[in-house]
Amino acid sequence: MSEHDPVSFQLAGLGLRMYPGEYPVDEVIPHKHQWALHDALTDRLPGLFVDDAPTGAGKTLAWLAPVVSEGLQTVAVYPTNALIEDQVRNIDEKLEDVEGGNNVRLLAVTSETLQNEHAEQFPSANTNGERLRDLLKVAFDSRETVILLTNPDIFVLLRREIYRERIDAISRFEVAVVDEFHRATRKERNTMLFLLDEMYETNEAICRLNHLVFLSATPEKELERQFEEAMGVPYYRVSEVNWRETPLPEVPDTEESVIAFAPNELPSNYRAVLPPVDLTITPAPTFEAATAILDSEDVLHDRLRDGRTVMMLDGVHEVDQVYNSLAQSDLNGAVRIDGFHRENVREKLDTFETLVSNSAVEVGVDFDTEQIIFSGHDAASFFQRLGRLRTRPNRSAAYAYVPPYLLDALNSMANKYTGQWIDRATFEEYVSSGYIDASTPGSFDWRYSAVEAYDHVEKRAKSAPSDDQPAIRETGWKRIERHFFHNHEKELTEADLKRLYGVAGTPLLDSLQTYRGDSIQTVVYNNQSQTLQTYSIPHLLRHGDVSFHSKDEFLSILPEQLHNQVSRLEPYSSGYCLYQGGYEDETDTTDEEQLTGRLVTYKATGELYSLLSDVSRDIRTPKVCTGLEIETEPSVSGLDLLKGGLSDTEVLCYPLEGHVSQIQNQYSLGPFGFIYPLYYTEGDAAVAFSHDALYLHCRVQDRIEAESNTIDEVLDF
Repeated sequence: MSEHDPVSFQLAGLGLRMYPGEYPVDEVIPHKHQWALHDALTDRLPGLFVDDAPTGAGKTLAWLAPVVSEGLQTVAVYPTNALIEDQVRNIDEKLEDVEGGNNVRLLAVTSETLQNEHAEQFPSANTNGERLRDLLKVAFDSRETVILLTNPDIFVLLRREIYRERIDAISRFEVAVVDEFHRATRKERNTMLFLLDEMYETNEAICRLNHLVFLSATPEKELERQFEEAMGVPYYRVSEVNWRETPLPEVPDTEESVIAFAPNELPSNYRAVLPPVDLTITPAPTFEAATAILDSEDVLHDRLRDGRTVMMLDGVHEVDQVYNSLAQSDLNGAVRIDGFHRENVREKLDTFETLVSNSAVEVGVDFDTEQIIFSGHDAASFFQRLGRLRTRPNRSAAYAYVPPYLLDALNSMANKYTGQWIDRATFEEYVSSGYIDASTPGSFDWRYSAVEAYDHVEKRAKSAPSDDQPAIRETGWKRIERHFFHNHEKELTEADLKRLYGVAGTPLLDSLQTYRGDSIQTVVYNNQSQTLQTYSIPHLLRHGDVSFHSKDEFLSILPEQLHNQVSRLEPYSSGYCLYQGGYEDETDTTDEEQLTGRLVTYKATGELYSLLSDVSRDIRTPKVCTGLEIETEPSVSGLDLLKGGLSDTEVLCYPLEGHVSQIQNQYSLGPFGFIYPLYYTEGDAAVAFSHDALYLHCRVQDRIEAESNTIDEVLDF
C-alpha cells in the first residue's frame, strides 16, 4: 500500500441505551444523558453541565424538556443564524409533546429578525437595542416560559451593553444553553466563558443565571481545564453522573449506557445514534478536495447512485466546482447550500438526492442521508462532518478527503484492523493524534483575552455607583486571574495588566469587545439567487465572478424590494458588489498559494506601511489602520470603487516581513491561518486581519520570548 493510496476502515455503530420512566415528553424513552440533565435542572442544582452525547442523541430535548416542564427562563446560543432558524422549527415541533409546551414564548433574535419582523412589531423603536428591550419586556410580562434563541454576537452585545439601550432583561434568564461550543475559537471561548462566569457569580437578586448548559463534543484537555478551574460554577459531565440515589431504572452492571455495534447486532433496548460505516479515506490538500473528487467522475457518479448523499467541502469555490459538474451530468436532484445559496434551505434538506455544501450544514441543521463525502482539514472538522451521518442502524458509507501527511498514521492503523469493526473512540484517538496541531497559542489568554476582560470590568465598574466600584474591580480581577493566568511562568500583577491595557489603545480594545471581530466585507447581490448579504472581500476577489458599483448603480440593479436591506447592511460594508457565480481561472500558474482563483495582493500604504517599515518585528503589535489598498490579477470591474470604499475603513492589521508560505511554515499556521500577500517596496511581506492578526502576533511574540528566554521584553507589548 502506497502512502498516497486511499485507506479503508469499518467503523462500528454507536448505540445508546433507553431508560424508561416518567419523562415529561410524550412517547420518548430517554437516554442516560437526558435523565441526568433533567434531574439536575428539575432539582435546581446550580452548575455548569456539559452534554457531550453524540450527534443525534437528543441533546436539544435533554435541556428543552426540563426547562419547559419547570418553567425556567432560558437563553439558547447557537453559532449560526441558519441553525437558529432550523432550531426554531425543531423546538416548535417538540413543544407539542413536552409537558408545559403550550405555555412557552419562543423568540428568535438575529440582526435580520431585529431589522424585519421585530421592527414591524415595535414600529416606535428606532434601534436594534430598543427593539430588543421592548421584545424581552413584552415576553417576560406575558408570564410564559421565555426561550430566547440567538447567536453569540448578540448575546455578547447584550451582556456588554454595547447596544445604546441598557437591556436588563438579560439578567432574568435562569438557564443559558450554548450549542456546538467546541467549534468556537480560543478568543470566542474565552469571551463567552468569562461573561457567563460573571453572570453566574453575580448576586441572584441582580442576575438569576444558575445553570450553564454546553452541548458539545467531548471537551479537549484545555477546554476541560477551563470548565473545571477557570469557572466559579461546579462542573459536571452529564454522561458520567446521576443525581438520583437509585438509578432510574435499575439495570444489570453488564449493560452499558453506550455500546459499539456491528451491522445487525444492535440490541432492542438500545437506539442507534451513529451507524456502522464503511469509511474510505483519500489524500487531498486542503481546498483541493473538489479537484480530487472530480478527477474520478465515474467513481463519484457510481457513489452518488447508491443513495441520498451529502457532500461537505471547505470553500465556496469547491462547492461551485462540484455542483456545476453535477448539474451538467445525467444525475438529477443535486442542490447546493452555502454562503451564497441560503434560500429554501428546509425544502432543499427535505428533498435532495445530492446536497453539495460547506460548513453551512456542518453544525446542527437536521437532515437525513445515506452517505457522506467530505473534506477534513483538521480533527474537529473530520469528526464533526463524519458525525452528520447519524440516527440510523443501517450500514452506511462515508468518503473522506484529508491532508496527505495524515495517511502515514492511517496506513498503520488500517493494517492493524483489517477486516475488523473498530469502535469510534479508538478510531478517534488514532486520527486525532495524526493531525498536525495548528491550535491557537495559549499566550493569547493573557496577551489579549485578559486585556479584553479588564476593559469589560472597568466599564462595568465605572457605570456602577461609586460605593460598588471597588468590589466590582476586586472580584473582576480575581476572575481574570483565574481564567487567563493559570499557566504563566511568571505571576502577572494587576499593574502588568494595566500596562498592557494602557498600551492596547481604544481602537484595539473596541475590536476585542465583540465576539467574532470585524472582517473586510462588502454588500453583495447574488444575481443567481437574487439575495442580498455581506460577504468577505478577500474571498470574493479571489474566487468570485464579481463587479463593484456605485450605490446608485447598485440600487438600479437590485429588485426594489431589496432596497431597504441595503441601508441595514451598508454600515458593515466597504462597497457594493454584484456576484454572478464562481470565477473560472483560465490562466496557468505555478504559485502554490494561488492554485485557483485570482492573484490578490494588498498594498502597504500609510499607517500599514509605517507599521512595517518603522517598527521592528520584536515590538510591532497589531494596529487598527485605514488606507488599505488591493490589487488583483486579472483585474476586477469597478475595483477602483472598492478601493475608494476601503480607504476610510478601519481594519485591524498585523504585517510581517517574508513570503506567505514562509510565514505559514515558520509559525505553523495551517491552511486556515489566513494571511495574505502584501506588496512592500522593501521585499516580501504578508498581512493578517482582525483576530487572525492577534493570533499571529501571539505566535511571533512566543517565538521571541522563547529565543530571549525572558518575559520582561514581551510585557512591554
